[in-house]
Amino acid sequence: MNAWHHLDWSKISYVSKGMLVGAVSGVVISLLRASVEFLLETTRDIYYFLGENPAWTIGWFILMLLFAFAIALLIKHEPDIKGSGIQDIEGQLHGSLDLNWFSILWRKFIGGTLAIGSGLALGREGPSIQLGGAVGQGVNDYLKGGRSQQSILVSAGASAGLAAAFNAPVSSILFVLEEMHRKFSGILLLTAFSASITANFVAYQIFGVEAPMHLGQLSQFPLEHYGHLVLLGVFLALVGWVYQEVLLYMPKLYKKLPVPPYLYVFIPFILVVPIGVFFPTMLGGGTEVINLLNESSPTLWLLLSIFIFRFIFSHISYGSGLPGGIFIPVLSLGALVGSMYGNGALTLSGIDAVFLRSFIIYAMGGFLTSVTKAPLTSVMLITEMTGSVTHLMPLAVVCLSAYVVSDFVGSEPIYEELLYRKVNPKPRLFQGEVAEINMQVEVGTTLDGMMAKNLITPDGAHLVKILRHDHEFIPHRDTVFTPGDELVITTDKGYISDVRKELYKYN
Repeated sequence: MNAWHHLDWSKISYVSKGMLVGAVSGVVISLLRASVEFLLETTRDIYYFLGENPAWTIGWFILMLLFAFAIALLIKHEPDIKGSGIQDIEGQLHGSLDLNWFSILWRKFIGGTLAIGSGLALGREGPSIQLGGAVGQGVNDYLKGGRSQQSILVSAGASAGLAAAFNAPVSSILFVLEEMHRKFSGILLLTAFSASITANFVAYQIFGVEAPMHLGQLSQFPLEHYGHLVLLGVFLALVGWVYQEVLLYMPKLYKKLPVPPYLYVFIPFILVVPIGVFFPTMLGGGTEVINLLNESSPTLWLLLSIFIFRFIFSHISYGSGLPGGIFIPVLSLGALVGSMYGNGALTLSGIDAVFLRSFIIYAMGGFLTSVTKAPLTSVMLITEMTGSVTHLMPLAVVCLSAYVVSDFVGSEPIYEELLYRKVNPKPRLFQGEVAEINMQVEVGTTLDGMMAKNLITPDGAHLVKILRHDHEFIPHRDTVFTPGDELVITTDKGYISDVRKELYKYN
């Protein structure tokens, strides 16, 4: 009887809620993956048919325009389905966006299926995360939970969505902690863990959905060649910086067109038809490219040509606002960079050809790190995709090098920057509703050792309390911040995006 009395029922409650979110998310994402794969496979078959029967191309072109028109209508009625959706989930968790979960759920599902399944250079992982987050919000509404519980269940749903998309439950949990929250919470971890494991079980065991890529085992990378890993990380960081700059510039380029934003989607749909007719192997987010590199060794010039083509088309696809992500396109570009670097290293340094695959796979993690600024997630994702820890050290070296250099050149986490640019153009309106910003003090940052009186907050923002070792207190002017402190800052909800960006400069 005493044992029952001492059980922490709140934790058990969140585990059960996480499992519920994970189960529903697993079903939704499994259906999304099945729909996308069926449509994409059918699309490829049709393009091979058109190659032999070009007279049917006009009919297919009209169908693609109808797909674009359908997506344009979906975006017009629900603009929050544009892009990957990860930045929207982050905005919701930070309090700067209010999302209609049901509207997003069905519109993102249909729009994402049509866009990704039509062979455009988009990934399904971002939409999977947003759909999982929508499920979490829907479950919270059904249970009549408050805003605090909503944040946890939305995070759990996002984690479950990525787990079901990649069959990688551990890296999906890390992604939520490292990218979305940037802090550790016991309840959040427990709920996200329950949701991710459940979603992965539903996707793999019930629906039979396997990982999108099987990278296989790698040989132990020789220690004497670790210098190449550092150079590879540096190169990936520089290419990643260019990738970010172009990605962030594309909306400005599209805005120069004399049409409403929801009609931008017609451009990639028009371009994908000749691409599919003449280069059907280039269709899709990039999974086929990664599998090709994993199984063969194209020439350097062919690799460079594929890289340039996919770099341009992925930006055209994503920049149009189509509902699709950049995870797989980023991984495929990283694989191409790794293959090019590996070929050069093999030629100039005499490294054994068996390590070419190592360069490809390490570069996938390094390029993802340079774009997302989430090195732990990148390392764990590649580890789960290979099913081996023998490459953990060399992979970590590449990711760490890419992270440090990308930080040096001024790269920002791409989803944070996309969120800021989405929210910032809107006028700052006083809404009369208090919003909280939680910022953790990191070791060695400007905040470490700073006195409360020296913290300069933007107008309308105030430090109201500090959470330290499970205790909270109101700070005095002479209170010194220590690593691990969680600063709670309040502001008006209409100003939260600007205030958050200013405050995070301290960290």
